[in-house]
Amino acid sequence: MEKNQVIILIPSHNEIETLKKICLYIKKLRFKILVIDDHSNDETSHWLRKNSFNFIKNKKRMGYEKSILIGMKFIIKKLKVKYLLTFDADGEHRVTDLAKLINGIKRQNADMIIGNRNKFNRWSEYILSFFYFIRFGIKDPISGFKIYSIQKLGFFKNKIKSNSYLVDLVVKFKKKKFIVKNQSIIINNRMHGISKNGNNMLINLKILKLIKYIFFYKL
Repeated sequence: MEKNQVIILIPSHNEIETLKKICLYIKKLRFKILVIDDHSNDETSHWLRKNSFNFIKNKKRMGYEKSILIGMKFIIKKLKVKYLLTFDADGEHRVTDLAKLINGIKRQNADMIIGNRNKFNRWSEYILSFFYFIRFGIKDPISGFKIYSIQKLGFFKNKIKSNSYLVDLVVKFKKKKFIVKNQSIIINNRMHGISKNGNNMLINLKILKLIKYIFFYKL
């Protein structure tokens, strides 16, 4: 696949140490990068500017999901690429797995490929995975490591909710009968040892509520 066909979107909040390693690795691969700096108070924006990486800095803290949506809408409107890949900045995803999704989406003629983690951070994710696999054949709907066809993503750019871990987007792809594939990946332990979304009961309940999309889906 041509390098200029793919852009890698990375939302980041105070994750400069792992972000540096990720960006420098991707730079060597010569893929385009767009970082959404979610109002970090470390040296994120300074380092990105100094090293000539494209980034958008949020004027206030927007959160993980809204940051991804900001990046998606900007890329769809402003940039000419065929594929958009989302990648977390916390060091959990392995940069060596990028090729699996990038090569896979064209080879499999897919519209979306989801990087299925080999382990989850919360008990609620195992329950969600079970129901989504039974209903949709999707193993890890809230994975932050996905690649999308820009053409197909454009159908939904103004219809994606900012509080559903983008699971509604996955379901919209399935409802339109777009091709969604699974790709197994192995994750690292996070650098800071905790999830950016937390691990308390409220987060688990939020994840469990995503089961509702199963009932909205019509074959």
